[in-house]
Amino acid sequence: MSRKSNQLDSPKQKTPKPFADFKPDAANWITLATGEYYPDILKDACELYKPVLVLFGQLLKTSESSIRLFMQIAEQTDGWMRVQLARVFRKYVSPETPVEMLKKKTQAEQICREFGKGFRPVQKVQAAFASRPIPDEALCAVLWEYKDRGKKGYDLTERFFALFHSSFPGS
Repeated sequence: MSRKSNQLDSPKQKTPKPFADFKPDAANWITLATGEYYPDILKDACELYKPVLVLFGQLLKTSESSIRLFMQIAEQTDGWMRVQLARVFRKYVSPETPVEMLKKKTQAEQICREFGKGFRPVQKVQAAFASRPIPDEALCAVLWEYKDRGKKGYDLTERFFALFHSSFPGS
């Protein structure tokens, strides 16, 4: 084969555009969905998270240690509630524990072994929790921020595939 035929066999590579080329209309690319106004979200946030805070308070009252509190949270069968309780736990008891680890109930004992020494003592957690109102607007607003986390990425993926399928029917 000649050198010329090898060049014909390989497809021409396109160089991706640099980010600077998108700068003039960057606002169209960066924000995919609108946010929500504060303090407008507080009513809905408090309504959604009040049951979480009430249950956290109940578990906290019956816990002799922060490790026991976390183990009780890990035993919750409702996945959504367990994740929300773990988020509250992280705020009150163990901000250094990675959120993704707290979500996995199968890792509860490992988390206690690795991070338990750094947990805030349960008596301090009980006092701190008792000092806040139920619902705690500040904490509910923080939890609300987690509610749609990742949604923009999912929206982008959905838009991409919709565009792809409309541009390339049957694919």
